[in-house]
Amino acid sequence: MSTPQDPYLNPPGWTDPYADLTSISGDDPLPPMEPPTTPPAQPPGSPLLTGLIIGLLLIALSVAIFQLLRSEDSGTAADTTTTTLDTATSITEPLSTTTTLEEAATATTVPITDPYLPVAPAISVEEMEMVTSGMRIDDDDIPNIVFGTDADIAIGRFVASFGDPTKDDGWRVSTGGFGVCIGDLERIVFFGTYAAVVTKPGGQELYTGYRQDLTFGDLTHPAAGVATLSGLRIGDTVGELRELYKSRVVSFSSDPKLGNVFRVEGEVSGDLLLWGPVEGEDDADRVIGIYAPDVCNR
Repeated sequence: MSTPQDPYLNPPGWTDPYADLTSISGDDPLPPMEPPTTPPAQPPGSPLLTGLIIGLLLIALSVAIFQLLRSEDSGTAADTTTTTLDTATSITEPLSTTTTLEEAATATTVPITDPYLPVAPAISVEEMEMVTSGMRIDDDDIPNIVFGTDADIAIGRFVASFGDPTKDDGWRVSTGGFGVCIGDLERIVFFGTYAAVVTKPGGQELYTGYRQDLTFGDLTHPAAGVATLSGLRIGDTVGELRELYKSRVVSFSSDPKLGNVFRVEGEVSGDLLLWGPVEGEDDADRVIGIYAPDVCNR
């Protein structure tokens, strides 16, 4: 064999790194380039993690089965969704109702009831006359007590004339029993048989109605003697009623709360002037009450 020549002209002492490979034929196996190594083993699995995965799979499977059975029992998924939305809607409705009720309660808060003090001068019963618009005073020096008068003045004059009220219902929410609109504030102050109606429109206490009635109090009370401008008093007969108002229209009807009632209306205008309960329509029947037109109908 000849001495190998360095094709790159390396200095003396150069050796051929591939000299050992010249004797390898095509049939010989290649020598190992690196020593064989065993691949690293996989770390052992965590029993806790494995159990958690299996548990989640079981839960998912249970939910899927439950939904499948529920769909078969109650309908399609769309039906279930609709039911859920309907339920949500029904929950909000009571909240709106509660709010409305709270607002209504605030709007009808009952004020404090303070007593009415007497306002001079005292007026005799003979000078008082019940009319459609309130109480007419037959004295040129004393103004009439008409509806819309401040209650401190109007009721104060009644206190000076009749004495302290025999009964004061205080402020309350009306149920319609004395002609005040249902839900409005009212205060009914009694002087024997005479009931003065006080209301609070716009926050101001006003004298706005009356009812004179045999059933309200003691007939010996001075207020029982108060008559209408035409001279009608409670306890008079229906015959006397007809005679006193023969220039007006007198009619009779039935009231669901009071029973038989009379009505006196203007012959031309047809406006209601006075009304009230009676025992019946016969001339001998008595007039039980004389009422001004209801506050709520004016």
